[in-house]
Amino acid sequence: MSKLSKLAPLPESFMFGVATADHQCEAYDERYEDIRDVWERRRGLTVRDRATDFWHRYPEDIALAKSLGCKMFRFSIAWSRVEPQPGQFSEEAFEHYRQVIETIRSHGMEPMVTLHHFTHPIHVEARGGLIAPDFPVMFAKYATEVAKRLGDLSRYWITFNEPSQLIYGYVKPWWERAYFMPPGLERGASMADQMSAIAKLMNNLFVAHTRARNIIKEVNPEAQVGANPMLLGLPLWLQKIVDRNVTNLRRPEDLIAQGQRFTERGLLEKGKVDVVIATLTVTQERHQEVAFSEAYYQAGQYLLVKAKSAIQQPEDVAQVAVVKSSTAESTVSQLPKAAVKVVAEYDDALQMLDYEQVNAILADDTILLGIMKQHPDQYRLVGRNGEGLTEENYGAAVVKGDRALLNAIDVAVRQFKDSGAWQASYSHHFPNQPIPEPPKIGRRSTLADITKGSSASFELPLAQPGTPLRRIQDRGYLIVAVKDNVPGFGYRDPKTGEFSGLEIDLARFIAKLIFGDPDKIKFQAVSTQERLPILRSLTQIFDPVLKIYSALSTSLTSNWWHLGMAGKLPTFLCPEECVDQQDFVGFDYYWGISNLRINRVQQLMEAGFGRFSNAPVWSEVLYDMLKFHAQLFPGKEIMIVENGCVDMADKATQGVKREDYLRRHIREVQRARQDGVNVVGYVCWCITSNREWGLKFGPDSDFGVYHIDLDHDPELKRKPTIATEVYRDIITRGGV
Repeated sequence: MSKLSKLAPLPESFMFGVATADHQCEAYDERYEDIRDVWERRRGLTVRDRATDFWHRYPEDIALAKSLGCKMFRFSIAWSRVEPQPGQFSEEAFEHYRQVIETIRSHGMEPMVTLHHFTHPIHVEARGGLIAPDFPVMFAKYATEVAKRLGDLSRYWITFNEPSQLIYGYVKPWWERAYFMPPGLERGASMADQMSAIAKLMNNLFVAHTRARNIIKEVNPEAQVGANPMLLGLPLWLQKIVDRNVTNLRRPEDLIAQGQRFTERGLLEKGKVDVVIATLTVTQERHQEVAFSEAYYQAGQYLLVKAKSAIQQPEDVAQVAVVKSSTAESTVSQLPKAAVKVVAEYDDALQMLDYEQVNAILADDTILLGIMKQHPDQYRLVGRNGEGLTEENYGAAVVKGDRALLNAIDVAVRQFKDSGAWQASYSHHFPNQPIPEPPKIGRRSTLADITKGSSASFELPLAQPGTPLRRIQDRGYLIVAVKDNVPGFGYRDPKTGEFSGLEIDLARFIAKLIFGDPDKIKFQAVSTQERLPILRSLTQIFDPVLKIYSALSTSLTSNWWHLGMAGKLPTFLCPEECVDQQDFVGFDYYWGISNLRINRVQQLMEAGFGRFSNAPVWSEVLYDMLKFHAQLFPGKEIMIVENGCVDMADKATQGVKREDYLRRHIREVQRARQDGVNVVGYVCWCITSNREWGLKFGPDSDFGVYHIDLDHDPELKRKPTIATEVYRDIITRGGV
C-alpha cells in the first residue's frame, strides 16, 4: 500500500480512451469484402458476420465510452468500404465515417483514426499487396482521399496498426503450422523468399507511412500522426540485445541469413516414422508437438451404443468408455453425469460395452463406423440432435522444422482431394454410404492462391541435405504410421496382411508424389497412444531452448519500427527520408515476462499468435518501455494506443482477471508519468467484446470492457462487466 500511496493522480489533461476496429466490429458486407473475410472463410476460422454491428450502433458505443469518462475514442476506416474498386471512392462510406467522427467530438472526446487495421481491399492484394513496389503509391492515394474529406476533423491518426505484427503474413516460425495472418506466401515459399518479402514489407511500410503523414499534415498542420507497433514485453536488457539483431544489419543478405534461425528448426528429429496418418485430430495442444498438413477428412464424435439400447441422447448415458490419448478424453466433459472409464484400446472399450460395464463408447464416427462394419446390426450411433458432439479435422502429422516435407504432403493432400481420388477412395471403402465433399476446413490457401489461382501441378525438387525430406528421398521409400483396426480408414486384413482404407490410399498418393511410385512405402501399425511418440525423437527435449533462441536471435522480434524512426536501421529497411516521421510515440503493450521467468518466452510468443489464456502478465515491463522510449525520442508525447486483457490471462500461473490487469498497468503509467515520462494517453482495448481475428468467441478471446454475447444474443446487448466499473473509477480518480 505504501507504494500505491506515493503515486500522484494523472493530470486532468491525460486522455483515457477505448478503441474499436473496422473488421472486428463492423458487420460483414459482401460488397466490401476485405482480405481477412476471405482468409477466415477459406481457412475455416470464425467469420465476423454481424460482429458487434458497430457500423449501425456506433452512437451507442461512443456514448458508453463517454459514460466511462473517456477523452479519446479510437476507430478505424475500412479501406475496402471507401475504395471498393481501384480508384473508385464511395462518398456514402466517407459520409458515414464523418458522422462517426462528429459523434465522437460531440461527446467531448478526441477521435483517433486508423487507416489500416490489419486489413485492406482484395483488389490491393491482387496488385501485389503490402510488398508490391507501388504499394506506397496505392496507400498514398487512399490517404489523400481520406485526408480531403476527414483530415480536418481529427487530430490523432494511426497509419498502420501494429506494423510489427504484419510481418507474420509473410514469415512462419518453424514451430507454427501456418501463416498467422494474410496474405501468406505461395505454398512452397522458401526461407529466402519469406525474408526477402519481410525486407520489402518493412521498407514499404516506412515509405507509405511517411507519405500518408505528409498528406494528412498538408490538410491539417496540427495533426498528430504515428503508428502503434506491438512491443513483445521482454525485460528491457533483453530487448536491447534482441534489437542489435536489426541495428547491426548491413545488407539484405544478412537479414536472409538470420531468417534461417526463425523459419527452420535448428536440430531436426529422426523419429521411427516419417508421417503419421492415423485418424489423428488436429488440435492446438498437438500443434505444440508436431506439424499438421491441411485437413483430409472431417469426422465428428458420437456415442456407440447397443442396437437395442434405450439411449437416445447423450444425457441418457450413465457409464461411458473413452480411449486414452484420444480427443474423446476432452469431449467427455460434455457428459457431466456419466461415469468415465479410460481404456487402452477400442477393443477394450467394445468388450466393456458388450459386457455392460459401460453403456456407450465415445469416439470419432470414423472409428465407430468401422466397428459397426465389422459387427453388422449390433450397434448404432447416438449424437446430439442428429449431429456429432464435435467436429474433428484429421491431418497428416510430421516433425516440426522441415518446410519441404510439410509442403510436399500438403500438395499431395490437396491433389488427393481435388483430383477425384478422395471421392473414389471413399466410394470404394464405404460403398453403401453417400459420398461427402472433401473437407475445405483447414485448407492452407493464401491470398496469393486466391487472387492468382492455384495450380494442381507440382514438381518435387531434391530437398536440402540433412533435412527429413532429403533423408526420405535418399532412402528411397516412405515410412508411414497408420491404424490397422479401423475398417475404411486404416485396416490390415488378418489373412493377407494387406493394408486398405482411405488413409492408406492417401499415404500411397504421397509416396507417388515424392518418388513417382505409390508402392515405395512401408506401413507401421500404431495404437492410439503411439501416434505422436513414434514420430518424435529425444531431440524434442531441446524444443523450448530452440524456440527461445529462434525468437531472440533475429530481427523479427526486435522493436524495429521505433528503431527505424530513431534512425538506427539500415537504409534498405528504413530510408533516410522516413526517419523521425512521427508526431508522437505510439505503441501497444499487452503481455510481458520478468527477469526471473525468461523461460516463458515461448508463452509470450504464443500470445502474439492469438493464444491468450496462458499469456504471461508482467506490468512492470510497461514502465521500463515508457522510460526507454522517452529517452529514444526526447520531447515527444507518448501514447499507449492499446492495452487490455481477456477475461482471465496467465492461467498457467496465478491467473489475472481483466479488472486487476487494468489496475496493474495503469499503475505503471502513473509511475512513469511521476518519473518525468511525457505519456499523455492510455487507450483500452476494447470498448466491447469483438470478433478477435478468426478466433472462436469465448472468455479466452473476449477483451470487452462491456460484454456482448456475440454467438447467442440476436440483440447484441452491451452489458457492463466488473472491469466497466473499475475502469470508470480509475478514470474518475486519475489512476489507481
